[in-house]
Amino acid sequence: MRTTLKYLAILAGIAAATLVAESCAPDGPSTAPARQDPHVAQQKLQDLRDKYGWIGKYHTDGLGYMYAQISKGNGKPRSRAEVCKIAAKATKEFHKSARHGDIPAAFVDASLMNEVCPADGEASKPSKTILAGTGGISSPRSDLSEEASNYINQIVAISGNSTSRYALESGVRSIESQATALPADEAGAVEAVASVALSSVDYWEANLDSWVSLPGARPIAYSLSPLDMTAATVGTIAAPALNPRYGKWWQNPYIRGFGKVLGADAVAAGRAMFMSWEMGPIAFDVAAASALWASGSTAVILIF
Repeated sequence: MRTTLKYLAILAGIAAATLVAESCAPDGPSTAPARQDPHVAQQKLQDLRDKYGWIGKYHTDGLGYMYAQISKGNGKPRSRAEVCKIAAKATKEFHKSARHGDIPAAFVDASLMNEVCPADGEASKPSKTILAGTGGISSPRSDLSEEASNYINQIVAISGNSTSRYALESGVRSIESQATALPADEAGAVEAVASVALSSVDYWEANLDSWVSLPGARPIAYSLSPLDMTAATVGTIAAPALNPRYGKWWQNPYIRGFGKVLGADAVAAGRAMFMSWEMGPIAFDVAAASALWASGSTAVILIF
């Protein structure tokens, strides 16, 4: 009998606890945002890098090819216009080799196709005109979502304004992770721009010394206003070597001005993605070619 009463008391306690819990629960379904499982998010990020990371490698290899073409000529100095023409030809040749097709001319800056330096160092907006007969497009997509666009804008801002490699890399990596919550194709667009930004800093940290040593390059000087350092303010007093192995690479006044290159390719990749997104997969080729041209041509304008 005592056992039975004890059992009934336990049941009564459970029932009371259940009633209390139900009375404290909010009406209707929970509105709290669902959190991604960290393991699932990490796998999504890896999948995105596997699928869209080619754009970063394309960027690095393309700049290497461009440099190889510019450095030819038996040490003969060239004008800025000549170097831009070589860089544009190199961009088109590299794209055809890497992507097995021509650059989508209608969607990239006209200066690339005309083989001239971009006006004022700025790439103009690619055309959004849909050309009849454009292959590989079965049904145009809608515009890139505001959330995806915001992520890309953040990458662009970080690329052009970071004052250390850690700040740039950690900022871009953080956005990469956040973007995994987007639909797969939009997350891919963010990843494409992120891969350009990260590959750009890798390339220029390792190779800027070589570019500023090309025949015809302007001498590099210190500036009283490092953030305003541009080709127009470059004088004739040589600055210390720019390669990071020599020390405070990011604090060199010329490097801080040269952040325009790191920002230019991210801007170009993001802008191309915005403008050509409706066209489907071709947007990624447009972004890759646009970023390569922006990076190389901005470097030429600053150096020559």
